[in-house]
Amino acid sequence: MKQILSVFMKRLAIALVAMALMIGSLLFVRGEGMLIGALLLGYLAALVFVWNMAWRLWRLTYVQSGGKRQMLWGMALRMLVLFLVLLVVVTISIPVFLVTALGFLVCF
Repeated sequence: MKQILSVFMKRLAIALVAMALMIGSLLFVRGEGMLIGALLLGYLAALVFVWNMAWRLWRLTYVQSGGKRQMLWGMALRMLVLFLVLLVVVTISIPVFLVTALGFLVCF
């Protein structure tokens, strides 16, 4: 199982890097190179989102009780992180918000 997951994670990482390079180069060609940081911020938010979800599930395998509370708490934290990131970028500008949301959706 470890070998299968290792291959899957490598392919996933390569696909995510390829998508980031394609979207980043498109932004650069359109003259919007300053939005590449927003794209990376969206990727980072999605990685925190997914990491928190995986960590909570892994932790539930060792907890005998309180699983529902753990999952609800994790969901609340993930939504809070996403809300805060998107709130900050929407106050900067609408294009930054759109690129950050695109980066989040692509990575997620």
